[in-house]
Amino acid sequence: MPRAFVDGVGIEYLLEGHGPETVALLNGIGMSMAHWKTVSDRLVGAGYRVLMHDFRGQLLSDRPKEPYSFERHARDLASLLREVGVGRAHVAGTSYGAEVALTFARDYPGACASVVSIDGVSEYDSVLGAAINSWKAASVDPRVFYKSLIPWNYSAAYIEANGGALRDREELVAALPRDYFEGFVRLCDAFLALDLTKDLGRIRCPCLALVADEDILKPGRYSRIIADGVPGARYEEIRGSGHAVVVEKPGAVADSLVEFLEGMHGR
Repeated sequence: MPRAFVDGVGIEYLLEGHGPETVALLNGIGMSMAHWKTVSDRLVGAGYRVLMHDFRGQLLSDRPKEPYSFERHARDLASLLREVGVGRAHVAGTSYGAEVALTFARDYPGACASVVSIDGVSEYDSVLGAAINSWKAASVDPRVFYKSLIPWNYSAAYIEANGGALRDREELVAALPRDYFEGFVRLCDAFLALDLTKDLGRIRCPCLALVADEDILKPGRYSRIIADGVPGARYEEIRGSGHAVVVEKPGAVADSLVEFLEGMHGR
């Protein structure tokens, strides 16, 4: 897998497809590029080139021991686009990646053809803040950490139907190196500095605020703030999924992205 270096930090990335337009897919906080496979395959099949990467601090990229921020992630994306020769991209992110996408659309308007926020927020209340702080506290024990994520991220139906897969993932998480969890805490700290609502009006590209209807971590009211704040933005729900909609309903996410992108071209 190729690696770009941004200010000395290695960023692992993957570029697929050969279409004339590029879609950058941005990870949620606990994700890696592989979680996007179903969505990426669909976009490539629809004629798009797809760029994915792990943020600094995530699984496959370097995890420097310094503070992270959404602005820093947006700069990393801008550098990565230059590295692969892409001048302008559609940018779609889920959860933490949605906040990076919105920051990128604000800070790099010339490089952002459109932005999609999937289960994203532009601000947070005390409940969401408490959830993030609980993950930070749980990170000292990998198994407790993983168990603390499950009820916030998945629907009841998904948990009931995928108990074995969730136990397998717990084993994988338990085997991760200590600095993975240290990086995760720095990502959480970056989220806790979020303050985007006041800047939504500066985003001028087409925007879709997409949310899972059973998301209890970042429920639909947050996506409505984004849709109301970005001029001309659209609000849309995916039925039957919790917060980790890219995992639970990747086909539905892909359908919404393709429809949004093709709608921009009047197809």
